[in-house]
Amino acid sequence: MSRLSGTGVLAELAVRTDRVRIPVWTVAVAGLTVLIASSYSTIYPTAESRQARAELISSPAATALAGPGYGLDDYTLGAMVANEIAGMTMVAVAIMSVLLVTRHLRTEEETGRTELVRAGVVGRYTGITAGLISAALANLFVALLLVIGLLGVGLPPAGSLNMSAGVLVVGLVFTSLSALASQFTEHARTASGVGISAIIVGYLLRAVGDVQQGHSGSLLTWVSPIGWSQATRAYVDERWWPLLIGIVAAALTVGCAYAAIGRRDVGAGLLPPRGGRAEASPRLTGITALAARQQRGQILAWGVGVFALSLPIGSLGKQISDFIDQDPDLAQLLPGGAAAAADGAFALYLVFLVVMAAMYAVGAVVSIRSEESSGRAEEALATPVSRASWLGGQLAVIAAAAVAFAVAAGVGMGITAAFTLSDAGALGRLIGAALNSVPAVLVIVGACAAVYGLSPRALPALWVFLGYVLVAGMFGEVLPDWFGVLSPFHYTPALPAESFSATPLAVLLLLAAALFLAAVTGFQRRDVGR
Repeated sequence: MSRLSGTGVLAELAVRTDRVRIPVWTVAVAGLTVLIASSYSTIYPTAESRQARAELISSPAATALAGPGYGLDDYTLGAMVANEIAGMTMVAVAIMSVLLVTRHLRTEEETGRTELVRAGVVGRYTGITAGLISAALANLFVALLLVIGLLGVGLPPAGSLNMSAGVLVVGLVFTSLSALASQFTEHARTASGVGISAIIVGYLLRAVGDVQQGHSGSLLTWVSPIGWSQATRAYVDERWWPLLIGIVAAALTVGCAYAAIGRRDVGAGLLPPRGGRAEASPRLTGITALAARQQRGQILAWGVGVFALSLPIGSLGKQISDFIDQDPDLAQLLPGGAAAAADGAFALYLVFLVVMAAMYAVGAVVSIRSEESSGRAEEALATPVSRASWLGGQLAVIAAAAVAFAVAAGVGMGITAAFTLSDAGALGRLIGAALNSVPAVLVIVGACAAVYGLSPRALPALWVFLGYVLVAGMFGEVLPDWFGVLSPFHYTPALPAESFSATPLAVLLLLAAALFLAAVTGFQRRDVGR
Protein backbone atom coordinates (compact mmCIF):
# COMPACT_ATOMS: atom_id res chain seq x y z
CA MET A 1 0.00 0.00 0.00
CA SER A 2 1.38 3.39 -1.02
CA ARG A 3 1.04 6.58 0.99
CA LEU A 4 -1.54 7.83 -1.52
CA SER A 5 -3.72 4.71 -1.63
CA GLY A 6 -7.40 5.59 -1.78
CA THR A 7 -6.83 9.20 -2.80
CA GLY A 8 -9.36 9.09 -5.61
CA VAL A 9 -12.13 7.76 -3.40
CA LEU A 10 -11.48 10.22 -0.58
CA ALA A 11 -11.13 13.13 -3.00
CA GLU A 12 -14.52 12.24 -4.48
CA LEU A 13 -15.95 12.08 -0.95
CA ALA A 14 -14.42 15.46 -0.04
CA VAL A 15 -15.90 17.12 -3.11
CA ARG A 16 -19.24 15.46 -2.43
CA THR A 17 -19.35 16.75 1.14
CA ASP A 18 -18.60 20.23 -0.25
CA ARG A 19 -21.22 19.97 -2.99
CA VAL A 20 -23.15 22.84 -1.40
CA ARG A 21 -20.28 24.88 0.03
CA ILE A 22 -18.26 25.11 -3.18
CA PRO A 23 -21.11 26.35 -5.43
CA VAL A 24 -22.29 28.82 -2.78
CA TRP A 25 -18.80 30.25 -2.27
CA THR A 26 -18.15 30.33 -6.02
CA VAL A 27 -21.33 32.16 -6.93
CA ALA A 28 -21.11 34.51 -3.96
CA VAL A 29 -17.48 35.58 -4.45
CA ALA A 30 -17.37 35.73 -8.23
CA GLY A 31 -20.97 36.89 -8.62
CA LEU A 32 -20.65 39.84 -6.24
CA THR A 33 -17.37 40.89 -7.86
CA VAL A 34 -18.92 40.87 -11.32
CA LEU A 35 -22.03 42.68 -10.04
CA ILE A 36 -19.93 45.52 -8.65
CA ALA A 37 -17.87 45.69 -11.86
CA SER A 38 -21.07 45.94 -13.89
CA SER A 39 -22.38 48.69 -11.62
CA TYR A 40 -19.15 50.66 -12.05
CA SER A 41 -19.67 50.71 -15.80
CA THR A 42 -23.07 52.31 -15.24
CA ILE A 43 -22.12 54.79 -12.51
CA TYR A 44 -18.84 55.90 -14.13
CA PRO A 45 -19.48 55.73 -17.89
CA THR A 46 -17.08 58.52 -18.91
CA ALA A 47 -13.33 58.98 -18.57
CA GLU A 48 -13.88 62.24 -16.68
CA SER A 49 -16.04 60.60 -13.99
CA ARG A 50 -13.53 57.78 -13.55
CA GLN A 51 -10.63 60.21 -13.30
CA ALA A 52 -12.45 62.18 -10.61
CA ARG A 53 -12.85 58.96 -8.63
CA ALA A 54 -9.16 58.22 -9.12
CA GLU A 55 -8.36 61.47 -7.34
CA LEU A 56 -10.56 60.46 -4.43
CA ILE A 57 -9.03 57.01 -3.90
CA SER A 58 -5.37 57.99 -4.36
CA SER A 59 -5.00 58.92 -0.69
CA PRO A 60 -2.86 56.77 1.64
CA ALA A 61 -5.96 55.58 3.51
CA ALA A 62 -7.60 54.36 0.30
CA THR A 63 -4.31 52.77 -0.76
CA ALA A 64 -4.11 50.91 2.54
CA LEU A 65 -7.63 49.53 2.15
CA ALA A 66 -7.81 48.82 -1.57
CA GLY A 67 -4.41 48.49 -3.23
CA PRO A 68 -1.39 50.22 -4.72
CA GLY A 69 -3.41 52.20 -7.26
CA TYR A 70 -2.02 51.10 -10.60
CA GLY A 71 -3.35 53.00 -13.61
CA LEU A 72 -4.65 56.06 -11.76
CA ASP A 73 -3.26 58.37 -14.46
CA ASP A 74 -5.61 56.77 -16.99
CA TYR A 75 -8.34 55.30 -14.83
CA THR A 76 -10.11 52.82 -17.06
CA LEU A 77 -12.97 50.63 -15.93
CA GLY A 78 -10.62 47.66 -15.72
CA ALA A 79 -8.13 49.55 -13.56
CA MET A 80 -11.00 50.63 -11.32
CA VAL A 81 -12.12 47.02 -10.86
CA ALA A 82 -8.58 45.78 -10.17
CA ASN A 83 -7.82 48.57 -7.69
CA GLU A 84 -11.07 48.70 -5.77
CA ILE A 85 -12.50 45.18 -5.90
CA ALA A 86 -9.70 42.67 -6.46
CA GLY A 87 -8.27 43.00 -2.94
CA MET A 88 -11.62 42.20 -1.31
CA THR A 89 -12.11 39.26 -3.66
CA MET A 90 -8.68 37.89 -2.72
CA VAL A 91 -9.49 38.13 0.98
CA ALA A 92 -12.78 36.30 0.37
CA VAL A 93 -11.15 33.37 -1.44
CA ALA A 94 -8.45 33.23 1.25
CA ILE A 95 -11.13 32.84 3.95
CA MET A 96 -12.89 30.22 1.85
CA SER A 97 -9.65 28.26 1.44
CA VAL A 98 -8.80 28.34 5.15
CA LEU A 99 -12.24 27.09 6.17
CA LEU A 100 -12.38 24.32 3.58
CA VAL A 101 -8.91 22.98 4.34
CA THR A 102 -9.34 23.14 8.09
CA ARG A 103 -12.62 21.28 7.83
CA HIS A 104 -11.15 18.43 5.77
CA LEU A 105 -7.91 18.11 7.71
CA ARG A 106 -8.16 19.14 11.33
CA THR A 107 -11.91 18.78 11.95
CA GLU A 108 -11.93 15.26 10.51
CA GLU A 109 -9.12 14.28 12.88
CA GLU A 110 -10.62 16.04 15.87
CA THR A 111 -13.92 14.20 15.48
CA GLY A 112 -12.19 10.83 15.06
CA ARG A 113 -13.40 10.18 11.52
CA THR A 114 -9.86 10.23 10.11
CA GLU A 115 -8.84 7.40 12.43
CA LEU A 116 -11.78 5.31 11.25
CA VAL A 117 -10.90 5.95 7.61
CA ARG A 118 -7.24 5.15 8.23
CA ALA A 119 -8.28 1.75 9.54
CA GLY A 120 -8.99 0.79 5.93
CA VAL A 121 -6.72 0.62 2.89
CA VAL A 122 -5.82 4.31 3.01
CA GLY A 123 -2.36 5.84 2.82
CA ARG A 124 -0.94 8.39 5.24
CA TYR A 125 -1.05 11.23 2.69
CA THR A 126 -4.51 10.45 1.37
CA GLY A 127 -6.49 12.70 3.73
CA ILE A 128 -4.45 15.85 3.17
CA THR A 129 -4.36 15.24 -0.58
CA ALA A 130 -8.15 14.87 -0.78
CA GLY A 131 -8.66 18.05 1.26
CA LEU A 132 -6.23 20.03 -0.89
CA ILE A 133 -7.90 18.80 -4.07
CA SER A 134 -11.32 19.95 -2.86
CA ALA A 135 -10.02 23.39 -1.86
CA ALA A 136 -8.04 23.77 -5.08
CA LEU A 137 -11.13 22.94 -7.14
CA ALA A 138 -13.13 25.55 -5.22
CA ASN A 139 -10.51 28.19 -6.02
CA LEU A 140 -10.37 27.11 -9.65
CA PHE A 141 -14.15 27.37 -10.02
CA VAL A 142 -14.11 30.88 -8.51
CA ALA A 143 -11.38 31.95 -10.96
CA LEU A 144 -13.19 30.46 -13.96
CA LEU A 145 -16.53 32.04 -13.12
CA LEU A 146 -14.78 35.31 -12.37
CA VAL A 147 -13.01 35.52 -15.73
CA ILE A 148 -16.23 34.61 -17.55
CA GLY A 149 -18.14 37.29 -15.66
CA LEU A 150 -15.52 39.98 -16.22
CA LEU A 151 -15.49 39.21 -19.93
CA GLY A 152 -19.27 39.42 -19.93
CA VAL A 153 -19.07 42.92 -18.45
CA GLY A 154 -16.92 43.91 -21.42
CA LEU A 155 -13.48 44.11 -19.80
CA PRO A 156 -10.36 43.22 -21.81
CA PRO A 157 -9.51 39.49 -21.93
CA ALA A 158 -5.86 39.82 -20.90
CA GLY A 159 -6.65 41.86 -17.79
CA SER A 160 -9.59 39.62 -16.85
CA LEU A 161 -7.43 36.52 -17.08
CA ASN A 162 -4.62 38.22 -15.18
CA MET A 163 -6.84 39.37 -12.32
CA SER A 164 -8.57 35.99 -12.06
CA ALA A 165 -5.22 34.22 -12.00
CA GLY A 166 -4.12 36.50 -9.16
CA VAL A 167 -7.24 35.58 -7.18
CA LEU A 168 -6.55 31.89 -7.83
CA VAL A 169 -2.94 32.13 -6.65
CA VAL A 170 -3.95 33.89 -3.42
CA GLY A 171 -6.43 31.09 -2.73
CA LEU A 172 -3.79 28.41 -3.36
CA VAL A 173 -1.26 30.12 -1.08
CA PHE A 174 -3.68 30.27 1.84
CA THR A 175 -4.82 26.73 1.07
CA SER A 176 -1.25 25.56 1.60
CA LEU A 177 -0.76 27.76 4.69
CA SER A 178 -3.91 26.34 6.25
CA ALA A 179 -2.76 22.79 5.49
CA LEU A 180 0.52 23.48 7.27
CA ALA A 181 -1.20 25.16 10.24
CA SER A 182 -3.43 22.10 10.61
CA GLN A 183 -0.33 20.00 11.33
CA PHE A 184 0.72 22.01 14.36
CA THR A 185 -2.44 22.06 16.45
CA GLU A 186 -4.92 19.40 17.49
CA HIS A 187 -7.97 21.68 17.45
CA ALA A 188 -9.82 22.96 14.38
CA ARG A 189 -10.65 26.19 16.18
CA THR A 190 -6.97 27.02 16.63
CA ALA A 191 -6.07 26.00 13.09
CA SER A 192 -8.79 28.24 11.66
CA GLY A 193 -7.68 31.08 13.91
CA VAL A 194 -4.10 30.75 12.68
CA GLY A 195 -5.28 30.79 9.06
CA ILE A 196 -7.49 33.84 9.52
CA SER A 197 -4.68 35.59 11.40
CA ALA A 198 -2.37 34.89 8.46
CA ILE A 199 -4.88 36.60 6.16
CA ILE A 200 -5.01 39.65 8.43
CA VAL A 201 -1.21 39.81 8.63
CA GLY A 202 -0.91 39.49 4.86
CA TYR A 203 -3.44 42.27 4.33
CA LEU A 204 -1.69 44.55 6.83
CA LEU A 205 1.74 43.91 5.30
CA ARG A 206 0.41 44.77 1.86
CA ALA A 207 -1.35 47.88 3.16
CA VAL A 208 1.66 49.27 5.04
CA GLY A 209 4.03 48.45 2.20
CA ASP A 210 1.89 50.15 -0.43
CA VAL A 211 1.45 53.25 1.71
CA GLN A 212 5.21 53.49 2.25
CA GLN A 213 6.29 53.16 -1.38
CA GLY A 214 3.19 53.70 -3.49
CA HIS A 215 3.09 51.94 -6.84
CA SER A 216 6.44 50.18 -6.48
CA GLY A 217 5.67 48.70 -3.08
CA SER A 218 8.13 48.25 -0.23
CA LEU A 219 9.67 45.08 1.14
CA LEU A 220 6.55 44.52 3.25
CA THR A 221 4.43 44.39 0.09
CA TRP A 222 6.59 41.62 -1.34
CA VAL A 223 6.18 39.35 1.67
CA SER A 224 2.38 39.40 1.37
CA PRO A 225 0.56 36.92 -0.90
CA ILE A 226 -2.04 39.60 -1.62
CA GLY A 227 0.75 42.00 -2.59
CA TRP A 228 2.16 39.47 -5.07
CA SER A 229 -1.15 39.09 -6.88
CA GLN A 230 -1.96 42.80 -6.94
CA ALA A 231 1.52 43.48 -8.36
CA THR A 232 0.40 41.86 -11.61
CA ARG A 233 -1.05 45.27 -12.58
CA ALA A 234 -4.18 43.81 -14.15
CA TYR A 235 -5.78 45.95 -16.86
CA VAL A 236 -2.78 48.30 -16.88
CA ASP A 237 0.29 46.50 -18.21
CA GLU A 238 -0.23 42.89 -17.21
CA ARG A 239 2.74 41.24 -15.52
CA TRP A 240 2.65 37.49 -14.91
CA TRP A 241 5.91 36.87 -13.10
CA PRO A 242 4.68 37.96 -9.61
CA LEU A 243 2.29 35.00 -9.71
CA LEU A 244 5.30 32.67 -9.83
CA ILE A 245 6.21 33.82 -6.33
CA GLY A 246 2.84 32.64 -5.04
CA ILE A 247 3.00 29.34 -6.91
CA VAL A 248 6.47 28.56 -5.55
CA ALA A 249 5.46 29.60 -2.02
CA ALA A 250 2.35 27.40 -2.17
CA ALA A 251 4.36 24.42 -3.42
CA LEU A 252 6.99 24.80 -0.68
CA THR A 253 4.37 25.19 2.03
CA VAL A 254 2.46 22.12 0.84
CA GLY A 255 5.74 20.17 0.86
CA CYS A 256 6.31 21.20 4.47
CA ALA A 257 2.77 20.11 5.36
CA TYR A 258 3.33 16.67 3.83
CA ALA A 259 6.65 16.35 5.66
CA ALA A 260 4.97 17.26 8.96
CA ILE A 261 2.38 14.48 8.63
CA GLY A 262 5.02 11.81 9.08
CA ARG A 263 6.21 13.40 12.33
CA ARG A 264 2.99 13.35 14.31
CA ASP A 265 0.25 10.98 15.40
CA VAL A 266 -3.26 11.05 13.98
CA GLY A 267 -5.37 13.40 16.04
CA ALA A 268 -2.36 15.16 17.56
CA GLY A 269 -0.40 18.22 16.50
CA LEU A 270 3.29 18.90 16.21
CA LEU A 271 3.05 21.34 19.08
CA PRO A 272 2.74 19.40 22.34
CA PRO A 273 -0.28 20.27 24.45
CA ARG A 274 0.57 22.64 27.23
CA GLY A 275 0.32 21.10 30.66
CA GLY A 276 -2.29 22.59 32.92
CA ARG A 277 -2.43 23.18 36.63
CA ALA A 278 -3.55 20.45 38.98
CA GLU A 279 -6.52 22.62 39.94
CA ALA A 280 -8.40 25.03 37.71
CA SER A 281 -8.01 28.72 38.30
CA PRO A 282 -10.95 30.45 40.01
CA ARG A 283 -11.19 32.61 36.90
CA LEU A 284 -12.32 29.53 34.93
CA THR A 285 -15.43 29.02 37.03
CA GLY A 286 -18.42 28.79 34.72
CA ILE A 287 -18.99 28.39 31.00
CA THR A 288 -18.49 32.09 30.26
CA ALA A 289 -15.02 32.13 31.80
CA LEU A 290 -14.07 28.92 29.99
CA ALA A 291 -15.29 30.31 26.67
CA ALA A 292 -13.27 33.48 27.20
CA ARG A 293 -10.19 31.36 27.88
CA GLN A 294 -10.75 29.30 24.74
CA GLN A 295 -11.33 32.35 22.57
CA ARG A 296 -8.57 34.58 23.95
CA GLY A 297 -6.13 33.86 21.13
CA GLN A 298 -8.64 34.74 18.43
CA ILE A 299 -9.85 37.76 20.40
CA LEU A 300 -6.32 39.11 20.68
CA ALA A 301 -5.52 38.52 16.99
CA TRP A 302 -8.74 40.05 15.68
CA GLY A 303 -8.63 42.96 18.11
CA VAL A 304 -5.09 43.94 17.17
CA GLY A 305 -5.89 43.55 13.48
CA VAL A 306 -9.01 45.74 13.55
CA PHE A 307 -7.34 48.44 15.62
CA ALA A 308 -4.24 48.46 13.39
CA LEU A 309 -6.39 48.83 10.26
CA SER A 310 -8.33 51.71 11.82
CA LEU A 311 -5.28 53.90 12.41
CA PRO A 312 -4.42 54.76 8.77
CA ILE A 313 -8.10 55.28 7.97
CA GLY A 314 -8.26 58.11 10.49
CA SER A 315 -5.87 60.17 8.36
CA LEU A 316 -8.32 60.13 5.46
CA GLY A 317 -9.94 63.41 6.50
CA LYS A 318 -6.68 65.30 6.21
CA GLN A 319 -5.95 63.73 2.83
CA ILE A 320 -9.35 64.73 1.46
CA SER A 321 -8.92 68.28 2.73
CA ASP A 322 -5.54 68.54 1.02
CA PHE A 323 -6.93 67.17 -2.25
CA ILE A 324 -9.77 69.69 -2.29
CA ASP A 325 -7.39 72.56 -1.58
CA GLN A 326 -5.12 71.52 -4.46
CA ASP A 327 -7.84 70.78 -7.01
CA PRO A 328 -10.70 73.31 -7.41
CA ASP A 329 -12.43 71.04 -9.94
CA LEU A 330 -12.60 68.31 -7.34
CA ALA A 331 -14.23 70.72 -4.89
CA GLN A 332 -17.11 71.17 -7.34
CA LEU A 333 -17.79 67.44 -7.17
CA LEU A 334 -18.09 67.66 -3.37
CA PRO A 335 -20.71 70.28 -2.61
CA GLY A 336 -20.54 69.55 1.09
CA GLY A 337 -16.90 70.49 1.26
CA ALA A 338 -13.97 68.67 2.79
CA ALA A 339 -15.68 68.07 6.14
CA ALA A 340 -18.70 66.36 4.58
CA ALA A 341 -16.48 64.30 2.26
CA ALA A 342 -14.32 63.20 5.19
CA ASP A 343 -17.35 62.23 7.26
CA GLY A 344 -18.71 60.20 4.35
CA ALA A 345 -15.42 58.38 3.99
CA PHE A 346 -15.25 57.71 7.73
CA ALA A 347 -18.77 56.26 7.69
CA LEU A 348 -17.93 54.06 4.71
CA TYR A 349 -14.72 52.63 6.07
CA LEU A 350 -16.20 52.18 9.52
CA VAL A 351 -18.56 49.65 7.93
CA PHE A 352 -15.50 47.80 6.63
CA LEU A 353 -13.92 47.69 10.09
CA VAL A 354 -17.15 46.65 11.79
CA VAL A 355 -17.60 43.81 9.30
CA MET A 356 -14.06 42.75 10.19
CA ALA A 357 -15.23 42.55 13.81
CA ALA A 358 -18.23 40.51 12.69
CA MET A 359 -15.88 38.09 10.90
CA TYR A 360 -14.51 37.12 14.28
CA ALA A 361 -18.04 36.44 15.47
CA VAL A 362 -18.75 34.13 12.52
CA GLY A 363 -15.53 32.19 13.08
CA ALA A 364 -16.17 31.96 16.81
CA VAL A 365 -19.72 30.67 16.37
CA VAL A 366 -18.45 28.09 13.89
CA SER A 367 -15.90 26.99 16.48
CA ILE A 368 -18.75 26.25 18.92
CA ARG A 369 -19.85 23.59 16.47
CA SER A 370 -16.50 21.86 16.86
CA GLU A 371 -17.20 21.59 20.59
CA GLU A 372 -20.21 19.48 19.65
CA SER A 373 -18.40 17.43 17.00
CA SER A 374 -15.54 16.56 19.34
CA GLY A 375 -17.88 15.44 22.13
CA ARG A 376 -16.75 18.10 24.59
CA ALA A 377 -20.19 19.70 24.60
CA GLU A 378 -21.82 16.47 25.75
CA GLU A 379 -19.29 16.17 28.55
CA ALA A 380 -20.10 19.67 29.75
CA LEU A 381 -23.85 19.15 29.45
CA ALA A 382 -23.59 15.93 31.46
CA THR A 383 -22.79 18.13 34.46
CA PRO A 384 -25.29 20.48 36.15
CA VAL A 385 -25.03 22.87 33.19
CA SER A 386 -28.15 23.69 31.20
CA ARG A 387 -28.13 24.03 27.46
CA ALA A 388 -29.20 27.66 27.74
CA SER A 389 -26.28 28.54 30.02
CA TRP A 390 -23.78 26.54 27.92
CA LEU A 391 -24.70 28.32 24.70
CA GLY A 392 -25.52 31.65 26.32
CA GLY A 393 -22.15 31.89 28.06
CA GLN A 394 -20.26 31.39 24.82
CA LEU A 395 -22.46 33.78 22.88
CA ALA A 396 -21.97 36.42 25.56
CA VAL A 397 -18.20 36.26 25.12
CA ILE A 398 -18.48 36.40 21.32
CA ALA A 399 -20.93 39.32 21.31
CA ALA A 400 -18.89 41.29 23.86
CA ALA A 401 -15.68 40.79 21.86
CA ALA A 402 -17.33 41.82 18.57
CA VAL A 403 -18.74 44.97 20.17
CA ALA A 404 -15.35 45.76 21.70
CA PHE A 405 -13.71 45.42 18.27
CA ALA A 406 -16.24 47.83 16.75
CA VAL A 407 -15.59 50.39 19.47
CA ALA A 408 -11.82 49.89 19.09
CA ALA A 409 -12.20 50.72 15.39
CA GLY A 410 -13.83 54.02 16.29
CA VAL A 411 -11.13 54.77 18.86
CA GLY A 412 -8.33 54.08 16.37
CA MET A 413 -9.91 56.19 13.65
CA GLY A 414 -10.69 58.95 16.14
CA ILE A 415 -7.15 59.14 17.51
CA THR A 416 -5.59 59.51 14.07
CA ALA A 417 -8.29 61.88 12.82
CA ALA A 418 -7.98 64.12 15.87
CA PHE A 419 -4.22 64.27 15.46
CA THR A 420 -4.10 64.90 11.71
CA LEU A 421 -7.03 67.35 11.63
CA SER A 422 -6.07 69.09 14.87
CA ASP A 423 -9.65 68.52 15.97
CA ALA A 424 -10.05 66.92 19.39
CA GLY A 425 -13.78 66.53 18.80
CA ALA A 426 -13.14 64.02 16.01
CA LEU A 427 -12.34 61.37 18.61
CA GLY A 428 -15.73 61.68 20.26
CA ARG A 429 -17.61 61.77 16.96
CA LEU A 430 -15.97 58.61 15.64
CA ILE A 431 -16.40 56.74 18.92
CA GLY A 432 -20.06 57.73 18.76
CA ALA A 433 -20.24 56.47 15.17
CA ALA A 434 -18.74 53.16 16.30
CA LEU A 435 -21.27 52.85 19.13
CA ASN A 436 -23.98 53.61 16.57
CA SER A 437 -22.93 50.43 14.70
CA VAL A 438 -23.25 48.18 17.76
CA PRO A 439 -26.92 47.19 17.07
CA ALA A 440 -25.94 46.07 13.55
CA VAL A 441 -23.07 44.04 14.98
CA LEU A 442 -25.39 42.37 17.47
CA VAL A 443 -27.85 41.53 14.68
CA ILE A 444 -25.06 39.77 12.77
CA VAL A 445 -23.93 37.88 15.88
CA GLY A 446 -27.56 37.01 16.58
CA ALA A 447 -28.01 35.72 13.03
CA CYS A 448 -24.92 33.53 13.46
CA ALA A 449 -26.28 32.22 16.76
CA ALA A 450 -29.72 31.52 15.29
CA VAL A 451 -28.25 29.51 12.42
CA TYR A 452 -26.16 27.53 14.90
CA GLY A 453 -29.09 26.84 17.20
CA LEU A 454 -31.61 25.97 14.49
CA SER A 455 -29.58 24.46 11.64
CA PRO A 456 -25.82 24.18 12.30
CA ARG A 457 -25.21 22.54 8.94
CA ALA A 458 -25.93 25.91 7.33
CA LEU A 459 -23.08 27.63 9.21
CA PRO A 460 -20.84 27.96 6.10
CA ALA A 461 -23.53 30.18 4.56
CA LEU A 462 -22.78 32.77 7.24
CA TRP A 463 -19.55 33.69 5.46
CA VAL A 464 -21.51 34.32 2.29
CA PHE A 465 -23.96 36.49 4.22
CA LEU A 466 -21.09 38.44 5.75
CA GLY A 467 -19.59 38.98 2.30
CA TYR A 468 -22.96 40.27 1.14
CA VAL A 469 -23.11 42.68 4.10
CA LEU A 470 -19.62 43.95 3.30
CA VAL A 471 -20.37 44.48 -0.38
CA ALA A 472 -23.70 46.16 0.37
CA GLY A 473 -22.04 48.49 2.88
CA MET A 474 -18.92 49.36 0.90
CA PHE A 475 -20.36 49.53 -2.61
CA GLY A 476 -23.93 50.57 -1.95
CA GLU A 477 -23.50 53.73 -4.02
CA VAL A 478 -22.94 51.72 -7.20
CA LEU A 479 -25.49 48.97 -6.51
CA PRO A 480 -29.29 48.98 -6.83
CA ASP A 481 -31.17 50.32 -3.82
CA TRP A 482 -32.85 46.96 -3.17
CA PHE A 483 -29.55 45.11 -2.94
CA GLY A 484 -28.84 45.96 0.71
CA VAL A 485 -32.26 45.32 2.23
CA LEU A 486 -31.03 42.24 4.13
CA SER A 487 -28.04 44.05 5.61
CA PRO A 488 -28.46 45.64 9.07
CA PHE A 489 -26.27 48.53 7.94
CA HIS A 490 -28.93 49.40 5.38
CA TYR A 491 -31.05 50.67 8.30
CA THR A 492 -28.24 52.09 10.46
CA PRO A 493 -27.63 55.86 10.24
CA ALA A 494 -24.24 56.38 8.56
CA LEU A 495 -22.59 58.42 11.28
CA PRO A 496 -20.81 60.82 11.22
CA ALA A 497 -22.06 61.67 7.70
CA GLU A 498 -25.76 61.45 8.61
CA SER A 499 -27.82 62.56 11.57
CA PHE A 500 -28.52 60.19 14.46
CA SER A 501 -31.84 58.38 14.67
CA ALA A 502 -32.73 56.13 17.60
CA THR A 503 -35.72 54.34 16.06
CA PRO A 504 -33.88 52.04 13.60
CA LEU A 505 -31.29 51.21 16.26
CA ALA A 506 -34.01 50.20 18.71
CA VAL A 507 -35.59 47.98 16.07
CA LEU A 508 -32.24 46.35 15.33
CA LEU A 509 -31.68 45.67 19.04
CA LEU A 510 -35.09 44.01 19.29
CA LEU A 511 -34.27 41.93 16.22
CA ALA A 512 -30.93 40.90 17.75
CA ALA A 513 -32.67 39.85 20.97
CA ALA A 514 -35.18 37.77 18.98
CA LEU A 515 -32.36 36.06 17.09
CA PHE A 516 -30.51 35.20 20.31
CA LEU A 517 -33.74 33.82 21.78
CA ALA A 518 -34.29 31.72 18.65
CA ALA A 519 -30.73 30.39 18.96
CA VAL A 520 -31.18 29.22 22.55
CA THR A 521 -34.65 27.80 21.87
CA GLY A 522 -33.45 25.91 18.80
CA PHE A 523 -30.44 24.49 20.61
CA GLN A 524 -32.64 23.25 23.45
CA ARG A 525 -34.91 21.40 21.02
CA ARG A 526 -32.37 19.68 18.77
CA ASP A 527 -30.01 16.81 19.50
CA VAL A 528 -26.44 17.66 20.40
CA GLY A 529 -24.16 16.91 17.48
CA ARG A 530 -26.99 16.86 14.91
